[in-house]
Amino acid sequence: MPSVIIVSGCPGSGKTTLAAALARRQPGGVHLLSDVFYRFPVAPLDPTRPESHAQNSVIMRAIGCSTRAFAEGGYHVVLDGVIGPWFLAALRPELSGPWPVSYLLLDAPEREALRRVRAREGPGASPQVRHMFAAFAELSAWQAHRVPTGGRSPEQVLESAVTGLAEGRFLLE
Repeated sequence: MPSVIIVSGCPGSGKTTLAAALARRQPGGVHLLSDVFYRFPVAPLDPTRPESHAQNSVIMRAIGCSTRAFAEGGYHVVLDGVIGPWFLAALRPELSGPWPVSYLLLDAPEREALRRVRAREGPGASPQVRHMFAAFAELSAWQAHRVPTGGRSPEQVLESAVTGLAEGRFLLE
């Protein structure tokens, strides 16, 4: 049976590293990078700005449709992106099916997230990292879905994620 695993968190939290590792563990694994969808609009808005809500909603729906298509095709989809719980309501209709849907929130210290993003994109992305770090830090209701990544190796994070997935800790109801 296919599955859907959403790997989320602020930029620089380790989403892509974990999502790729989880997808490789499954025969028929798909690593779906949601960041790619933000490149499709020819005049994209900064997704952290309030005026980008309509753009972000359409992009989330497109991500959900793509995820669903792969799951319906029997693939194990690992969706990698800055997908806060505030977008789960928009994604849920597309993700519902006979497959389990899990949601992991990667939790890196702000300083480490900033260091990682600056290393790959330069200091210009720092305001977006800070904005998203603050948004994810306020999610106490999602504590059970958190996977700490700060100061941990990719292998240690993968082990925590695999254990939590096996226990059903990250399942969405």
